[in-house]
Amino acid sequence: MFLQHFQLQHQPFDRSIPCSSLYPSTQMEEALARLLYACDQRSLAVLTGDVGAGKSTALRLLQSRLDPNRYLFIYLADSELTPKAFYTLALLQMGVAQPPFQLTKLKTMFKRLAEEFHQGKGVTCVLAVDEAQDLPLSMAKEIRFVMNFRTDSYSPLALVLTGQVEFRGQLQTLLFAPVRRRVETFSTLAALSAPETAAYIDHQMTCAGAVHPLFPNDVTERIHDYAKGIAASINTLCKRALLDAATRNQKLIELANVDRAAKELF
Repeated sequence: MFLQHFQLQHQPFDRSIPCSSLYPSTQMEEALARLLYACDQRSLAVLTGDVGAGKSTALRLLQSRLDPNRYLFIYLADSELTPKAFYTLALLQMGVAQPPFQLTKLKTMFKRLAEEFHQGKGVTCVLAVDEAQDLPLSMAKEIRFVMNFRTDSYSPLALVLTGQVEFRGQLQTLLFAPVRRRVETFSTLAALSAPETAAYIDHQMTCAGAVHPLFPNDVTERIHDYAKGIAASINTLCKRALLDAATRNQKLIELANVDRAAKELF
């Protein structure tokens, strides 16, 4: 509804926005650089952040930056990611139509294929495990096996674990200590500052085709206060504020639009 009212060409603040149009925040670019380094080194990387801070977006960006001729990106997101499910899902994305049922056979096939991709095709498998704070204890032990091949110094694949902030604390526990020792890079996506929130909103609106700013400075500050700088909350709040303004035939977003939108969310 508000697209026509504000003469926008595309839906702003949408999760499906092309990677080329994503807001290039400094912390996102730094996190991405660390993830790309881990992929190049075929090592283990950890990315943490609050809910909605952009961890999944970072993985989407990572996949878009990896050369498909050199890397096979494998995305795994399962709140009950057991070792058996891990290898089964990974093998399916590696092109195995019918992975074996037994865990030992799954592990053997996974290791063999990972080495074949790397040595035979020159392709590094990048396994990205989202919501790693929910990994069961069995997977904590399995990660060591995933990264260990012939020797501790050799791995034909890269592993990226993303999780909420508490995942960093989990890595300090005795159970995760072997995993912690194998982490090559750590990154954290923090909340956006007030100036970053304003720049983020302006970027999103420009990509959507806005010909002039629709969110005045006092409005972006109010949005930042409500959303606490969390990108996902900023997106939802802005979309609802745009809709609220359009229904009132306004040409600019006002504080009252944001306050009404916030009442539905917070």
